[in-house]
Amino acid sequence: MKKSLDASPPLLKPIDLVTTFTGRKPEELILPRRAVITFNSGDVKRILDMREHRLVDAWAPFRKIFRIADSDTVVTKSYFGGPNIAATVEELAALGVRELVIWGYCGGMGETVNIGDMIIAKGALREDGTSGHYLDPPPFQQERPGGFSPSDFIYTDWLDHWKDETRNLGFREGLVWSCDAIYRETKDKVSEYGRMGILAVEMEVASFYAVCKFKKLDAIAFLVVSDSLKDDNWTPGFRSKPFKQGVIRMAEFMAEKVIR
Repeated sequence: MKKSLDASPPLLKPIDLVTTFTGRKPEELILPRRAVITFNSGDVKRILDMREHRLVDAWAPFRKIFRIADSDTVVTKSYFGGPNIAATVEELAALGVRELVIWGYCGGMGETVNIGDMIIAKGALREDGTSGHYLDPPPFQQERPGGFSPSDFIYTDWLDHWKDETRNLGFREGLVWSCDAIYRETKDKVSEYGRMGILAVEMEVASFYAVCKFKKLDAIAFLVVSDSLKDDNWTPGFRSKPFKQGVIRMAEFMAEKVIR
């Protein structure tokens, strides 16, 4: 049985973990206001290739964090999944970050979503395991008379800030489905959620938005469609030209519009 959110304080605090593993004092670890987080080293490199930068030595080797020159932004990597992005956010926020942008990947759902498309996630369906530790768990039921409960979804409060930045760049704005059980993206759910207008499935956005909402941080998720779930089939697009073009466009967007 799901319980309500436990409001008692945590025993393990992120600042204690970071100082323990880096051997540094908190004042040596202070970060700027904004962080860009990707989920693979290749995307970190794509951004860094476009901007002057330096490694934040105090955090290494615990985390490789890069400070972008002439900006108030760092770039780093999280491992996949809700628990990992939540831990990354907690640690960065404990040392000064207040605005967080993630660059992720997703599986497109529905006939109008194609490999290589870029998505800005206004919210997520919470079928992850992490968001319920930061917000009251959604009342998942085997049957949902009348549809979903509002608490099944989580939304970002930072969407309007990005309207001008993404205008005319081809971004699709919409909901995604966060499911951290990658091999339980079932036929019936893909069909049902696609009919609801959910654009894609991925593993981190609900957890990311939940921890940021809990900690009163600004958060936005940008995604590239890397594969497709249509007509009861999974179609990988990782080596396709549209996917590679989407990755290039996203890297340019991060370097030119997100880093400031």
